[in-house]
Amino acid sequence: MPAPGRPDREAALPRGAISPLVPVLVPLAVAAIVIGFFFSRFFPFAAQTGNPPAARFTDVTSDAGLAFVHDSGAREDEETPTTLPGAVAFLDYDNDGRPDLFFVSGTTWPWLPSAMGGPPTCALYHNDGGGHFSDVTREAGLDVTMLGMGVAVGDYDGDGLPDIFVTGIGGNRLFHNQGNGRFVDMTDAAGVRGDDHVWSTGAVWIDIFGDGRLDLVVCNYARWSRQAELEDAFAAERAGPSYMAPAGFVSVFPSVYRNLGNGKFKEISAGTGLNLIDRQTGFPRALPLAVAAVDANGDGKLDLLFAYQTGDDVLFLNQGDGTFRQWNPPARERREGASAGLVGAGALSFARPGQAAGRFDLLRAAGLAMVPAPDEADSYCRLRNKLGVAFLDYDLDGRIDIVSGDGLAEPGLVHFEHGRSFAAAPSVLWNSGRGWLRAPVPAGPGSLSRPALARGVAVADVEGNGSLDVVIAQNGGRPRLFRNDQRLHHAWLRIDLVGTHCQRDAGGARVEVHTPRGVLVQTMEPAMGFMAQSEKTLTFGLGDDDRVRTVVVRWPGGVRQEVRPAGVNRRLVITEPN
Repeated sequence: MPAPGRPDREAALPRGAISPLVPVLVPLAVAAIVIGFFFSRFFPFAAQTGNPPAARFTDVTSDAGLAFVHDSGAREDEETPTTLPGAVAFLDYDNDGRPDLFFVSGTTWPWLPSAMGGPPTCALYHNDGGGHFSDVTREAGLDVTMLGMGVAVGDYDGDGLPDIFVTGIGGNRLFHNQGNGRFVDMTDAAGVRGDDHVWSTGAVWIDIFGDGRLDLVVCNYARWSRQAELEDAFAAERAGPSYMAPAGFVSVFPSVYRNLGNGKFKEISAGTGLNLIDRQTGFPRALPLAVAAVDANGDGKLDLLFAYQTGDDVLFLNQGDGTFRQWNPPARERREGASAGLVGAGALSFARPGQAAGRFDLLRAAGLAMVPAPDEADSYCRLRNKLGVAFLDYDLDGRIDIVSGDGLAEPGLVHFEHGRSFAAAPSVLWNSGRGWLRAPVPAGPGSLSRPALARGVAVADVEGNGSLDVVIAQNGGRPRLFRNDQRLHHAWLRIDLVGTHCQRDAGGARVEVHTPRGVLVQTMEPAMGFMAQSEKTLTFGLGDDDRVRTVVVRWPGGVRQEVRPAGVNRRLVITEPN
């Protein structure tokens, strides 16, 4: 009841009447919504115009317990046939939520006596937490000696445990994860050894047929005659240039193995469309170094990008039926010189650096994909332009940056100059949203600025704090593990996907993180580089925006799933709905 003599203002309004404040408040509210949408849509995570933050990485290799040393096969007063190998992969082999480390080793060449106390082997290091690793190689059954080159990690039998495939010279190896901390060599049973007279380099697991099973694609660097020993092949190659005639080694097509689903594979190389002939030589395209799975056209199917030691990259588009089609830029758009890296931008989706959703967009925007062939007079091969990089948001500002070992290698198959240094200082390229700037690296004995014979570069959140750390494998030396010490207090969200209808690793799935300031997008792709594989978890830096409204996953089969996380600075596991 209203007080006597004081009218009830609300009761005094006729039924259905509108408050006099509504005409004032509604336009203001609508204007606020429109302005908010406008800024969110057109100015998401605005590009910064300042200088890149210092790349503060600290070498913690010794403290982490990493004692592995890569054996390149070189011995004093002997010529080493290659300066290429030095592979590393992050994988969570025991599913405890912490990334472990696997290193591939070479060994003395078969015709040289060993100068080691024992034969060198590959190595597996278990992440104990707190930044420390323990050598579990022998317990895991991975103390294997081989002329190793590259590594690819994937769950080929869908049991939730990552398996390891190692390429090399004279046969490849497949190690199946048993789930009890041990691996078993299933190479021959699975049928993926390859030719004992073939030298293989890069490899990648990819679901080619869309049947939910991971198939295997292997780069074959070169082949030597079945009638010759490996030493004889190198001797023939050293005799002088072959001038397009077969000498000690000849080029060879990649190998493709279809996963039959029963632990066995069938080689289907001839029918996949990947058998590329070099028009100048009439032989298979020579000297492939690496192959990366990328969704180049945003159709949810992973394509294949091959990088060669000499010449341009080659992109093959996945047709969805087990075959690939080579993509060629339109002839009218061909350019020369520095602009060649951006040829045909209108024919494929080409994102600005700050908006890139996948590795292919980032590689092209940074000028690292489809680069022009190096000058024949160059005395080295720059591995940065051969996928020798890894992607990470090192300052968690929402834009993906690049870390490179800046590795250098000999351009020829067997050429090696004694006494010549190939060491170079690694670098970090900061993504400003409009391009990349070289980030300053603080000097010091434990900093990233120390020169290295860098090969594989991989990234993972070793300590579980949201900051991505870096490991660099060296040719003929000890790897270096760098802890990310940026400490910028930016928010983050880490996301793992588990496929049920698609293959378990969810390759090709697209993840959108929606915040009040915009949408961050990444594609789930095997994080492959030259001689390296990074962890598969997606890390989204949020900068100073600590609010995530929703996470949207677009699975390869077309299903759209929306998840509302409980907060930020956490790891989120999203399973494909049944």
